[in-house]
Amino acid sequence: MPPISDSTEEPTFTHLFDLPPEVRDMIYIQWPKVAWVDIAQAHPRVGRSDRQTDKSVNQPTASKVSRRMRKECLDVFYGKNKFLLDLRGWKHSEYPRKWTPLMIFERWISGIGDENAGRLRSLSFLSHNFTAHIRTSNEVPHVSLKFRATPSRIESAEGTPAGYTFDIAARRAEQGLRSLLDRIRIERHGAPLRANDLNEICRFVNMLQPFLCKRSNLGHMGAVLPSNQVEDWPSPDAHTNKCDDCGYHRFTRGQD
Repeated sequence: MPPISDSTEEPTFTHLFDLPPEVRDMIYIQWPKVAWVDIAQAHPRVGRSDRQTDKSVNQPTASKVSRRMRKECLDVFYGKNKFLLDLRGWKHSEYPRKWTPLMIFERWISGIGDENAGRLRSLSFLSHNFTAHIRTSNEVPHVSLKFRATPSRIESAEGTPAGYTFDIAARRAEQGLRSLLDRIRIERHGAPLRANDLNEICRFVNMLQPFLCKRSNLGHMGAVLPSNQVEDWPSPDAHTNKCDDCGYHRFTRGQD
């Protein structure tokens, strides 16, 4: 009878790619450890954020290990995390004073490129009086929208149409955004959304802010939505130039 060895057998080393895909996804999703990644409030410099505690839009370092790991890691990073843009004006202190959230978003989405823009599955926009949540399925081009206007009794500005209310404005704003998403979906012909598509969506959502602003009463300076048809909408520039909330004036005064 052979002697019984009291030594324990050494475990066989398992390569990362030998693990099931769902287990590898659990590893990749560790970055960053936050529920939402706020694009404008994330640290703008690569390598300066602490992924354990800080919100970061920087790609995980694991994405630099190999081509295969980069693809899998970025599929999870952009596909599983929820990205948020706060349009109200708050941003990381290291961004230039005159950079608006819209500018930050445009630089970020253009920087990550079309391939990573197409990986995004959850993108939300937060304004003073509404939020817009956009979801894309894995089977692109399905795009869904959840638009929530903040319940509020807002007085209308002088000169607005009779019976014009915040609820009416919110419904027309939502329909206009849905029309844009439908057009982009049709134009993509089943392909993933591109960086330019998401830039267009962001600019549209940002443009909605003056039409739903309550700082100087609803419809101030002609910011009125006359119908669901976007081509009928007036320019909100007159309102934006007078409103600190919509024009970011309180954030852009002073030097860069």
